[in-house]
Amino acid sequence: MRSLAQSPAEELARVLRDRQVITAIEFDRIIAAGSDGTQQLAVILRDKGVISVSEFASLNPGSQRRGPEAVAAARPASSGPAMAGQPQKAGDPGSDADRKLKFYGTLLFNAFFNDQGSNSVDIPASATPKSPNPQDNFGATARQTRLGLSFSGLKAGNANVSGTVEVDFFGGIVGLSNGIDMNIVRMRLAYGRMDWKRFAIEAGQDWTIFSPLNPTSFAAFAVPEFSGSGNLWMRIPQIRAEWKNDGGNVLWQIAALDPNIGDNPATYSIARVPRAGELGRLPAVETRLALSRQFDDRTATVGLSAHWGTAKNTTPGVPGSRTFESWGASVDYNLPITKLVNISGEAFAGRALGIFSGGVTQSVFPLGQPGANGVGTRGGWLQVQFNPTKKWQSNTAYGIDLPDLSNLPTGSRSKDQNYMTNIIYHVSPNVIFALEWRRFLTNYRNQPLSNNIGDHFNLAAAYTF
Repeated sequence: MRSLAQSPAEELARVLRDRQVITAIEFDRIIAAGSDGTQQLAVILRDKGVISVSEFASLNPGSQRRGPEAVAAARPASSGPAMAGQPQKAGDPGSDADRKLKFYGTLLFNAFFNDQGSNSVDIPASATPKSPNPQDNFGATARQTRLGLSFSGLKAGNANVSGTVEVDFFGGIVGLSNGIDMNIVRMRLAYGRMDWKRFAIEAGQDWTIFSPLNPTSFAAFAVPEFSGSGNLWMRIPQIRAEWKNDGGNVLWQIAALDPNIGDNPATYSIARVPRAGELGRLPAVETRLALSRQFDDRTATVGLSAHWGTAKNTTPGVPGSRTFESWGASVDYNLPITKLVNISGEAFAGRALGIFSGGVTQSVFPLGQPGANGVGTRGGWLQVQFNPTKKWQSNTAYGIDLPDLSNLPTGSRSKDQNYMTNIIYHVSPNVIFALEWRRFLTNYRNQPLSNNIGDHFNLAAAYTF
């Protein structure tokens, strides 16, 4: 049987996801639709106002699939091989006309106000301990701006070859007195893929397949919403394989990853020193199985994922070492209740998940302290999305992370909760305004007087291209 490359609808959906035109959840709906992916993509773009109703009707997606067979059928028959120097046509495998290099991005401005101290003023995840000094603050930033470059259209046998490089400006602040807005470029994505009809392989830095969803927010764009308060996330160097069935309603993924567990010191360095994960001497591994079901023009998806790695804790000045495991299990779900209401979220449990911001970003503590064999934790988040019109969207969500108290030294973060609600208005497919309120509540182990509650208000203006 001839193996077919990834469909044009799936290629386009991947580009639109990377450009933030569609969400990761909407991308999964398109992939899950299989042969009906073009129809699903057209419906999503129509509902977002990217294309009009008349344009949607004129597309007639059901009859406009342009897979390799359709292109071949439309090409005039030839009595022999192409003449030397004859120009290649779009659709010919490996033709120059099919090769595409695309520059995309989101120019994002955020203005914010916080009424309490937090770990980061522009994207707060937890409250700092209570203080008698005033901690309310106001600021503005453009460092969540995102730029990317993607390529597609290359062929390797029967596989489509594609790739993406993406950066933002969240890599740090220049060490100058006026360097607050001279933000350093940070690598987000850098990967290449080979896609066949049912199978794909990928190598590079990409989002992990473990606990893959994120809440919807333009206030928390460089760091996903609820980081440290129930949302596990990370982009990690990896090699992974993906398989889906003919109908596209079953997706299985497996990956080998960089073993870091999130215990690096928060200091600037150009040299990488082996920490607990690297000293474990094995790659981390992940797997995810997702099942989807179509309901009219909506797709419900439920996924189960797991992460495992081995690590060795060594502490300067303390003799000996301790070997332990970093592990996690997660369920993710995207449930379109009606055309107007969508519910999504995740729930997890595990140990030493600081690389994913689990355990309120606490992964392991030094030898001789509680948590020397990794911090156990559990939590999750839930979001309800309301889409009353093509231009308006509202998201309300809650997240919580509950580390195991027996693994925490006194004074460490013992509980973190976040509430969020936002309103997003699409002036056009490319221009977006958003308002968001978030409340973060943080508890500290055996220090109840340090427990703190803060509110964050954010105005965002974005231009996507």
